[in-house]
Amino acid sequence: MNILVTLNSNYVKPLMVMLHSVMCSNPDGEFSIYVAHSSLTDEDFSMIESSVDSERCKIVSVPVQDELLANAPTLKRISKETYYRLLAAQYLPEDVDRILYLDPDIVVIKPLDKFYNMDMGANLFAGAGHVSSFLNHINTKRLWMDKGSTYVNAGVLLMNIEQLRKKQSIDYMFKFIKDNESKLYLADQDVLNSLYFKHTIIIDPLLYNLDERTFKGGVFAIETKKIDVDWVKENTIIVHFNGKNKPWNEGKYKGKLNIFYEKYCNILQ
Repeated sequence: MNILVTLNSNYVKPLMVMLHSVMCSNPDGEFSIYVAHSSLTDEDFSMIESSVDSERCKIVSVPVQDELLANAPTLKRISKETYYRLLAAQYLPEDVDRILYLDPDIVVIKPLDKFYNMDMGANLFAGAGHVSSFLNHINTKRLWMDKGSTYVNAGVLLMNIEQLRKKQSIDYMFKFIKDNESKLYLADQDVLNSLYFKHTIIIDPLLYNLDERTFKGGVFAIETKKIDVDWVKENTIIVHFNGKNKPWNEGKYKGKLNIFYEKYCNILQ
C-alpha cells in the first residue's frame, strides 16, 4: 500500500504515532510512505523511520521542487505547502497508481486493505463528510457544488493517481484558485471539493474518518446513530483528531477518542 503524508517538522512526532498505528493495525501489510515536504531534515527522517518496521515499510522522502509551483498563486489562505496534496499526481513516481493520503493527526485502528483496494472506477478521490447538514448546504452552495453533494474532509483521501494524471489540469486549478480567493476559506479542501465533487466517492465517516464531533453524533450530516467507544473499537478503521483538539496537548483534550492515540503513543515509547 502507498501512503502519502505532507508536513513540516512540527508534526513529526504525531506522524510517528500515526505510522506506528498503521504498522500495528496492519501486521501483514507492506507499505511505501511518501513524505512530501520542503524543509524536513535528516534528523527528522531518522525519527520517522524509527517508528516503523523497516522490513515491511519504506519511507520515501519527496522534496517538492519549487519549479512545480512556479505558476501557483500564493494567497492569504493558501501557502505553497498547501498545494502538496492537490499536486500529488505531478510529483509521485510513475509506478504509483493509487495512494492513501492521511493527515498526521490520525491513528489507524483496523486494517486498511479493504478501503485501500476499493473499486474507484474512473473516480479521482474517495473521502468522507464531517459537517452538519446546515454547514454542508452552505459549503456546497458556496463552492458551486450540485444540490445533494457532500462536502468532504480532506484529511483522509484515497487518491486515484492514474486517473488524476490523465484528467487533472494544473493550469485550470491555478486559475480557479486565483479567481476565487475570497471563497476558499478552507484552502485546498475547498478546491478539492469544488473542482472534483463529481469525481469523489463518498465513504462512511464513522468507519474511515471519525472525529470527536462526529463521534458525539446526532447533529451531523450523516445523521448518525449514537455510538460509543466499544462500537469504535469494533468497527472504526481511522480516527482523526482534526481541528485544535489534539490528544498530544496534555490535559487539554476534550472527548473520549484520545484513548486510541494514547494506546499507540504508549506503545511507541
